[in-house]
Amino acid sequence: MPWLLLKPDRRVADKPSVLNRGLVLAFLLFSLASNTRAACLPTHTTTATTNPTRADSVAPIADSGSSAVPVGPSEARTVGMNLAPDYTIRRNAREVRLEFTVADERGRLITGLSSSDIRVFDDQSPVREIRQFLRQDDLPLQIGILLDVSDSVQKTILREKLATQLFVHRVLHPQTDRAFLMAFSADLKVWQGSTGDSAALQQAAQRISSPGTTTNLYDALFYACRTYFPQTSNDGSAQHILLLFSDGNDTGSLHGLPEAIAQAERHEIQVYAVSVHSKGWNTRGDEILTHIADSTGGHFYLANSEKDFPAVFDAMAQQMRTHYSVSFPPVRETAGFHSLRLETTIPQRVQVHARQAYYFEAQ
Repeated sequence: MPWLLLKPDRRVADKPSVLNRGLVLAFLLFSLASNTRAACLPTHTTTATTNPTRADSVAPIADSGSSAVPVGPSEARTVGMNLAPDYTIRRNAREVRLEFTVADERGRLITGLSSSDIRVFDDQSPVREIRQFLRQDDLPLQIGILLDVSDSVQKTILREKLATQLFVHRVLHPQTDRAFLMAFSADLKVWQGSTGDSAALQQAAQRISSPGTTTNLYDALFYACRTYFPQTSNDGSAQHILLLFSDGNDTGSLHGLPEAIAQAERHEIQVYAVSVHSKGWNTRGDEILTHIADSTGGHFYLANSEKDFPAVFDAMAQQMRTHYSVSFPPVRETAGFHSLRLETTIPQRVQVHARQAYYFEAQ
């Protein structure tokens, strides 16, 4: 019984002995209370998670049991505990992914590059950390085929339809690829939704009609990229390709060329452009189509006649399905467009095809 500790000894009934026994009892009671309190404290864990598309964040977590009892540093040391903070820290590594191809002077793809053979510049600043470097082959394709049916191409529209049918036949893999078919003049119209059915796409190409007087090329490119492709970011499971048949001349768009290119860059869509005419006939239009293709990491092809189509589409298929891919942290995490440039350090002269900008989404 505690009171027995305070009862004076019959032989020693002085005040010091009573005081000493009181101090011993107080120490025992304090130790007992501290140990009981430590046994009742809830346990917290701190976890770290990585998400490549979300910004850094700190979020509170909820306890499944009773609320935590605040414990000061000195008390924690007394009961021998190492308490973790009651929140979860999520560290998110945001990345930019850049796809590119490298060809020699004769247009043949170079396939033996390593990460040490390239340099990437983000907003003119060299990227210091390459997190991933891959070479990928036989990639599946998500393709939008866009035909110009305005008055300016009436002499070549039949060849465009033939080219569309041949492209579907030679390039599309029904088991893995999907394509949709659109045509434009003043307005943009979908003639066949996304499908792997080659026959359905070829039949839709035959049905295309309703030529218009104006050529709203930039508007068609703008809305095709913004509206008809999947709005989720390209995660590497399929190449997003826009195949454009046009003479490159715009006569009535509300959107400008930079806006159209920006939409393709924002949704990571590579534009492959084809113009059908004799050499030297439409230099200005070819320059515009080349600029669109180069800015988005695609390629421009000139077909002088139907005889050129097989070689053009075979080269195009190789370019579309084979590429290098690098990922790296952005130099600046500010919302908006950022310029990109990729160079090689190999001694030979090469042609690099890669998009020239990316869009950083604010969180």
